[in-house]
Amino acid sequence: MATGTRLLDDPDSHWHVHVGARILAEGHFPQTDPYSHSFAGAPWIAKEWLSQVLFAAAHRIGGWFGVVALTAFAAALAVALLSRELLARLPLVPALALTGFALLCTIQHLLARPHVLAMPAMVLWFVLLFRAAETARVPSLAALPLMTWWSNLHGSFTFGLAFGALLVIEAAMRAAPADRLRLVLGWGAFGLAALAAACLHPYGPEVIVAAFRVLDLGAAKTVIMEWRPQDFSSFGLFEAFLLAGLGLALVLGLRLSPFRTVLLLLLLHLALSHFRHVTTLGFIAPLVVAPALARRPAPIPAAPTGTRLAAAMALGLVGLVAVTGLTATAGRHFAPAPRWMPEAALAAARAAGLTGPVLNDYAFGGFLIARGVPTFIDGRAELYGGPFVVETMRAMGLKDVARLDAILDGGQVQWTLLEPSTPAVAYLDRRPGWRRVFADEVAVVHAREAR
Repeated sequence: MATGTRLLDDPDSHWHVHVGARILAEGHFPQTDPYSHSFAGAPWIAKEWLSQVLFAAAHRIGGWFGVVALTAFAAALAVALLSRELLARLPLVPALALTGFALLCTIQHLLARPHVLAMPAMVLWFVLLFRAAETARVPSLAALPLMTWWSNLHGSFTFGLAFGALLVIEAAMRAAPADRLRLVLGWGAFGLAALAAACLHPYGPEVIVAAFRVLDLGAAKTVIMEWRPQDFSSFGLFEAFLLAGLGLALVLGLRLSPFRTVLLLLLLHLALSHFRHVTTLGFIAPLVVAPALARRPAPIPAAPTGTRLAAAMALGLVGLVAVTGLTATAGRHFAPAPRWMPEAALAAARAAGLTGPVLNDYAFGGFLIARGVPTFIDGRAELYGGPFVVETMRAMGLKDVARLDAILDGGQVQWTLLEPSTPAVAYLDRRPGWRRVFADEVAVVHAREAR
């Protein structure tokens, strides 16, 4: 809460709130795109409708402060649920260390977006599945409502189904040979029930298709920040705790089973391949390594009474500071990052009578949707598809000038709203038939000259 503005430093927060507000106002779920002019009427669903409605309700109650509070609460709840499970399994020190690892991973991608609201469901889902696998049992049916909740919050539920299915291997390995077939069949039945639970959604099974459409963006993953691979060209937080974790594993002689090693390597692969999966690594990896820490031949001793008391006092102090900080921030005015809100530029465009289709930067799409301006492109990459996203980004960056000329000469675009650093801005300054209307540190507006 103390860094609430940072939670709003993402352009997609705007359109998520707007979509939720529209669902609440109209009482139905969209089936086609109502927000762009380039793909108007194309099939599109609000697959994360529940998160969007929750964000809209929080915004209606408390403005952007309400959105920040909801986001912070969901993240805190997820970390608390994980720490509770780890403290039940491990001594204090390793439990807190793994909780700290999860928190650091979360901070990397802690934004007012649906994936954060889904974090508690993800943690509880895997807590229940890991418990079942480690005790050679079929997961409890109590996990099925979690899958329904998760699928209505965020598309990452497909990861919960796929990664969770792998745990049947460990359950079978731990079971007595005579019980393995029965156990595998039980897990199979649970998996089918979980798939059905995920489809308890306003769009039914289509939500699964939509989730996989996001995964099938192809080359667009190289231009969308959260889908890019990790960049180790400069030393960063992820590299720091990755090296720290590797060092501790070597020093402590951490031994994982072959199956758990494969799970950990799979999580690490996802985190290295896509920035957004660092959060998944943070929450699931502690559950993967916890049994190895719990059954070490020379376990980490429990802290003595004095140390426990000091730790409790320290945590109490942190809690007191947190509550004080929350009280202090209650009167603050939170607002999205100005760099995603070209208010002055849009006002200037409207004053100049620019009402036709706009060519906008990807990062301005959420703002324009919230302001009722049809977009050329925005954060709904699954709507536009990978090729369109890549072609547009290359055109804006002057890596494909022919494509930019085709967009500008097509007659559809009447004005542009671009970031000052976008190379296409300088091109438009020199291009015949276009004139600069407005510019500030956030955005530049060009308009087609009347013929």
